[in-house]
Amino acid sequence: MAGVATHIQGRTRTRAVQALFVALAALLLAAVLTAGRSAAPPAAQAQVTCPALPLGLSPDGPAATRFTMLIRINTQGNVDTYTKPAGGMGGRVRPQDIFVLNTRFGGSGQFDPMTPTEAANLSSQLHNVFPCNRIISLNGLGYDPAQPGFALTSLDDPNVFAVLTDFEQSDWNGARATDPTRPPWTNKFDQAFPRIKGLDFGLAAAAAGNPVGAGKRTGLAPQDLGSWNYGQIAQDLNKKNARLGFRKLGPQSVQTQDACADGGTSGFGARAKNLRLQYTFKFITKKIKVPGEKKKRKKTIRLPLKKKAKPILSNLAMEISFTDTPDVTASQAILSTSAAQAASCVGPAMKQGVGAFFFFASDDAMRLLFQQPQINALRPAGSSAGQSTGGVTP
Repeated sequence: MAGVATHIQGRTRTRAVQALFVALAALLLAAVLTAGRSAAPPAAQAQVTCPALPLGLSPDGPAATRFTMLIRINTQGNVDTYTKPAGGMGGRVRPQDIFVLNTRFGGSGQFDPMTPTEAANLSSQLHNVFPCNRIISLNGLGYDPAQPGFALTSLDDPNVFAVLTDFEQSDWNGARATDPTRPPWTNKFDQAFPRIKGLDFGLAAAAAGNPVGAGKRTGLAPQDLGSWNYGQIAQDLNKKNARLGFRKLGPQSVQTQDACADGGTSGFGARAKNLRLQYTFKFITKKIKVPGEKKKRKKTIRLPLKKKAKPILSNLAMEISFTDTPDVTASQAILSTSAAQAASCVGPAMKQGVGAFFFFASDDAMRLLFQQPQINALRPAGSSAGQSTGGVTP
């Protein structure tokens, strides 16, 4: 039949486009791999014994043990805040906490752009003072190593634990200038998901082909949209990291900052619950017959994911953006959310099983965050466990 033939042909073309996008993503990433190598520092000879790291981003256990901070690092000043005594916040860091080099930061004033060389310099300083803490490179979608947000930044940096791609509309549109094969951004998950899988594949392939990057995890920091299934994304990330010897190593940090800014405690807790369900169940929409009605109704049912496919919630982080000078009329979460509101969002999410939180904020805002009773109870001031003073490298 003509209708069936058209449907099959259309489906075939869709698969071909998806396969082409995957191949192009891998080729483009591999092509710039050599050009984008960061200037990683030489390894020191001294050794440090560190506590066992969690399998995911956060460890299991009670709230005080599970609570894990992902700390945004944009500049040298951010590094100084945690590594130098004058910064005053090194004592808040615990071994499970993670520093996130935001290589997408373009720099301003006296700050240099986060080039691969600059990222390697910052990671070296962090690692020398915190040899037991992990470091993540949060990269953009661009293929020019001379521009901030280069997709492969830190892939060959021995101090970096994982490389995450920031998958949002602004980064996507900015990178289209260097990638003529890239289609326009879409909010439709059925179209975006194949692109995500292609990018995940390209980054994982580039990591596997790099002598230093072969042991790194590759992950995603996707835009938060209500129609997207982040459990499916997590399953794909797990597949891309299976080369590391375990089937559930794919890290993901969802950009949930608006849920805290707009919904406060209840809104952020509800978003955490929705993410937990996506990490636990497979959702299927089907038509069912309703007694007393002629037409069938669409109903979404959920089925437990198989044990092998089910992602671990400890590999999920939720983003909270806030400021020390909030303006409730501002449209962006980072400008409208106070430190007090940010702190209030943590507890409800932890009740849903989330343990890792990417705090996207300035140093002054972070200082205020630690003063909030909810966070101070989870992370009281004191000597940083695992912190080194000798500049040694494990």
